[in-house]
Amino acid sequence: MSAFSSLSEFWQTMLPFIMLVEIILEIGLFMYQLLRSNKPVRSLLSLAVMAVMIPLLFSVSQADPDNIGDAFLLDAPWLIFAAAIFLVAVHFAIALPREYRRKKNELSPFSIKEATDKLPMGICFADPNGRIILCNNRMRRLSFALCGHELQIKSDMENALSVPDRSVTVKDDCYILPDKTVWQFRTQNITVDSDDRWQQITAHNVTELYNGYQKQEEINEELAEVNRKLRKMYARMENDVKEKESLDLKVYIHDTIGRSLLTIRDIIYSGEDTERKLEALQNAIGMLASNRVTSVSTMDEVKRTAQQLGVAVKIDGYLPRDTAAEELTVAAAKECVTNCIKHADGNEVYIRIAQRGERYDVTITNNGKIPTEPIKEGSGLSTLRRSIESSGGEMHISHNPRFALLITIPAKEMSL
Repeated sequence: MSAFSSLSEFWQTMLPFIMLVEIILEIGLFMYQLLRSNKPVRSLLSLAVMAVMIPLLFSVSQADPDNIGDAFLLDAPWLIFAAAIFLVAVHFAIALPREYRRKKNELSPFSIKEATDKLPMGICFADPNGRIILCNNRMRRLSFALCGHELQIKSDMENALSVPDRSVTVKDDCYILPDKTVWQFRTQNITVDSDDRWQQITAHNVTELYNGYQKQEEINEELAEVNRKLRKMYARMENDVKEKESLDLKVYIHDTIGRSLLTIRDIIYSGEDTERKLEALQNAIGMLASNRVTSVSTMDEVKRTAQQLGVAVKIDGYLPRDTAAEELTVAAAKECVTNCIKHADGNEVYIRIAQRGERYDVTITNNGKIPTEPIKEGSGLSTLRRSIESSGGEMHISHNPRFALLITIPAKEMSL
């Protein structure tokens, strides 16, 4: 059988190198079994393997070329070394997976620490003397954020929670860290070996709950503000309704008195159809003297009333009946008829209505005298302007080249 010394120089180098690698691996396996296993006796096999492999390695390692005693097994069959290398490789291949399975299944201080490090929460335990005996990585990082150092005793955590770092914001029992995460800490007693003086300190990530609560608070504040505005609006609406009723009454009285005065003037100057005009005047006075205050609400009634006063109303266009647009246009037509007789000495009023998208454009003119200066709004025109603008419309008055009242009215009534 060939001796080790008869091998080529490559194999005389490679075999000791493989043996050295296996010895290093066995040392690592031995240390792992000794430190991590609950039964250190399991490491004896690795110790025995090293006890065999180390002498074999030195037996073929010639430290001094002049001293052959340093390599006393050079003439031994090389198969002995190959068999040893093979057996050690088999042992390591079996032992390593076995230790991995034991690590997963056996409970040890290392496995407990590893399990706590995987928790999403922070946790630590203190013995009856207040010493921290176990602290997972999450709690360790939180302690650094709170106080700048690792926890050693329970009072370290108590001090960190009572006087945290300036970068930490405390709201109620929540701690907001610089990374915007929010944590709550809880301390409770636990019983270990019939001793209930042990304590467990936990830290829970409540960022989502806290942010949701803050968002709900903002929504509640917005709702409270909306409710306040609604109450204010309802109070204003009540006043607006009263004001509108008063305004409608004033407008009606203004129009009725205006028509009555115009009728009186017409009776004095024309003398035609006096009985009919006196009857209309008596009706107007009777309306003012009683509770039968009703306003003209249609364009047909405006035309009939104007005709009684000697004014022809000519309309080009159409407005839907019983709408705010018709009501405002009727009010504008009544005012223009009154002003046509009173100021312009005219006998025709022209009303042109055009729809433009969601709005109506209404232009009212007459055949009376052309104004020589800008129109000054009296109580009638001012009241009309307020009514139109409160409904979302616009009103403009032109005196050149002739009098024209231009109003723009929404086709749909404004909603709250």
